[in-house]
Amino acid sequence: MNILFITHRKPEIPGKGDQVRAYQQIRSLVNKGHTVHCLYQENEEASWCCGSSLLNGVNDEKYKMNAKNNRFSILRSFLFKGYPLSVSLASFPILNVLLERILSETQYDVIHVQSKMLHNFQSLNTSGSKVIVDYIDAISLNLERRYQWSNNPFEKLIVRGELGRMKRYELFIKTQSSKAIITSPADKEFLHSRRVKEVDIVPNYIDLSYFHRNLSENRMKALVFTGTMDYAPNVDAAKRLVKEIYLPLKAKNPDLECWLVGANPAADIKKLNNIPGVVVTGFVEDIRPWQWKAAVYVCPLRFGAGQQNKILEAAGLGCPIVMSTITNSGIGFTHQEEAFVCEHNEEFIKEIERLLNDHELAGMVTAKASDFVSEHFSQKKVGDQLVSAYTAS
Repeated sequence: MNILFITHRKPEIPGKGDQVRAYQQIRSLVNKGHTVHCLYQENEEASWCCGSSLLNGVNDEKYKMNAKNNRFSILRSFLFKGYPLSVSLASFPILNVLLERILSETQYDVIHVQSKMLHNFQSLNTSGSKVIVDYIDAISLNLERRYQWSNNPFEKLIVRGELGRMKRYELFIKTQSSKAIITSPADKEFLHSRRVKEVDIVPNYIDLSYFHRNLSENRMKALVFTGTMDYAPNVDAAKRLVKEIYLPLKAKNPDLECWLVGANPAADIKKLNNIPGVVVTGFVEDIRPWQWKAAVYVCPLRFGAGQQNKILEAAGLGCPIVMSTITNSGIGFTHQEEAFVCEHNEEFIKEIERLLNDHELAGMVTAKASDFVSEHFSQKKVGDQLVSAYTAS
């Protein structure tokens, strides 16, 4: 098959979630022998290049077009068209001009477009090409949960406005596309309860050659949480972990530590560094050693959506996991089998204590979690799901 990806930013690893997802998908397809091109917007430029060159880190753009003063397009999308901010920031009308030039020269079997990019194009009903819209996840579900949990009136006002815009945009996507993919069953049901046959589940995969167990590493008496530390769900989860879970455990276990590992820590996260035993790392080149050394990975998310890749990475790395129900909704672990799924702080504290004191239990749970990831989130499994979504009628 010949496939064209349309993405907000250049697909690459490391990168934002949408960049990593596109990079993984392109790599899976190229490895299966398919021809892949990518049209993306970055730094006021639209570029069209070969997928293989992206994987090899080579800049060989076949076409590149510059757009000056694109801020007007962003403002117009947000103020006059009513698109959500996250969508408006991906406004880049020159992509439509470049796409017309590309399609005049190249015929694609599939055009795979990330949902936030869809509004840039007058029409994607291209003759002979199947259009697949990649939602990635249900952003409005994340916003709904954030609105419910927030106690700040100003934050609630902002989130409510963005939620209304996002729901309208998701309705727009439904009218523009007949086939879509999304990362998890929970997000699919939320967005498309009446059109489930038209949406396929294609999760992100975990590279188990990289996220692997390290049995030679000695574990310390420490809790760990990873993620981008200025992302609202992670900020809330990190503060909850330290103040409502770690500190009560610390009172019983004076030598216990808590590691918050991830880039761009918000001001509220940096303040946690002043609490005895808490380590806020900021950006690290390699997150694996932190999870190889920690006794328990704790993820008490109260809002968010989509597939929590950090949980699957922790499972691959062999770190026992205690997490919230919402965190698990995009994964599907069984409580007390592959992980411990909790709701209230007291449950988190109880299960963490069990894992800290019972190394045999920790080893059993991590082995099952690693097997689960290998079975459901391997590169081959996910790659086959993506191709199936392309070829299904």
